[in-house]
Amino acid sequence: MLNQTRLTIRPLERSDVPAMLEIIRDTRAEYGLATRVESLLEPADLALYDTYLKQRALYSVALLDDELVGGAGVAPLVGADPLTCELQRMYLSRAARGLGIGSRLLTACLEAARRFWFVRCYAETIAEMESALAFYSSHGFVTLPAALGRTGHGHSDRWLLRELRVAPISRGEYFRPGSSPVAS
Repeated sequence: MLNQTRLTIRPLERSDVPAMLEIIRDTRAEYGLATRVESLLEPADLALYDTYLKQRALYSVALLDDELVGGAGVAPLVGADPLTCELQRMYLSRAARGLGIGSRLLTACLEAARRFWFVRCYAETIAEMESALAFYSSHGFVTLPAALGRTGHGHSDRWLLRELRVAPISRGEYFRPGSSPVAS
């Protein structure tokens, strides 16, 4: 496991964008997305810094010995209810995988999501990213039969959801993950 004093998780800065785009592009190429998409970098990737200036959105980066090695963000899920966020652009450089950095980034994202009053977190990926699917499962995400919202990622074929807190369903009722609504 990683010596935690060597790792820093902090919000994205404009100067981080080129290094983060390189990690995103390289990872997508590694998993064969070049054959499934028009471009390895999407318009929202190129606008990475501005994308996360919006309310209820945050992109965090991981620095190992002051070198940017990955990042992940949360933002409202477009086309979904206002209590659902989307985990976005969670990517680590190849050398940073398996060190616990992904867990620290995910924790930072889920903590931010809770601060933004989201009650569930949605994520998408592709079947080829088996290690990512195992990672998400080990962190409480469950597989969904179809996509939620409108992410614009037609290439994604795996959809996941994680409950973040007890959510009000209607006046006097609450949903607890794994249960039916109950009266309070």
